[in-house]
Amino acid sequence: MLRTVLPAVALCGLIVAAAYPFRIQVNSAGAEEAATDSTKVRNVTAQEALVRLKEGNQRFAEEHSTHPHEERTWRLSLESGQHPFATILGCADSRVCPELIFDQGLGDLFVIRVAGNVVDPDVAGSIEYAVHHLKTRLIVVLGHEHCGAVTAAFEELDKGMDEPIEVKRLLRSIAPGIEAIPKSLKHDERVHRGVTANVRHSIEELRRIKDLRNAEKTGEVKIVGAVYDLHNGRIRFLD
Repeated sequence: MLRTVLPAVALCGLIVAAAYPFRIQVNSAGAEEAATDSTKVRNVTAQEALVRLKEGNQRFAEEHSTHPHEERTWRLSLESGQHPFATILGCADSRVCPELIFDQGLGDLFVIRVAGNVVDPDVAGSIEYAVHHLKTRLIVVLGHEHCGAVTAAFEELDKGMDEPIEVKRLLRSIAPGIEAIPKSLKHDERVHRGVTANVRHSIEELRRIKDLRNAEKTGEVKIVGAVYDLHNGRIRFLD
């Protein structure tokens, strides 16, 4: 009996020993590949970043999302630091998740989300951190159609709203960008124009910040606006 069992055990040991180095090799290769990808992300220009976002959104809208950078080796490579290739200032709306609609993964985007994609000191500080410390070269202010914050801001302008003081403060920060839009327009058209105007207003607010304004003038960063369509999943970049 022992004569039969011992060779079998030895054979199993040889199989495990042969497989183990191969497993280590695969993991090592995966880590090297993740490190290479991380370097590629680190060296992305503003224009290259914009192309990546546009291509990613096209995949998402056409239901061909690849869900990149979710694997274990990539996640482990991020323990040593982050190197996002773009900064996104978006709305807090649960229907508008930048990582999904741009088809990007862990560590790809530095995302700041707040209702109405408004710029306040905390938002400004977060964006400046991304530019100066993480070296992101592209800033995208991302609004979306049917934005509840923009809709509420119009209502606050027109008749006032019974809302908590901090909500009113938020709505009033949107007001300067949309107050010139005619009240005579149909509701949907007014909100549609308001969404775009609000994005442009947030961009103007960012450009009031000296460091960001200078960085854009020297070509260190590029600031663009965009609007996401909830219906078709596509993102329209503003001129």
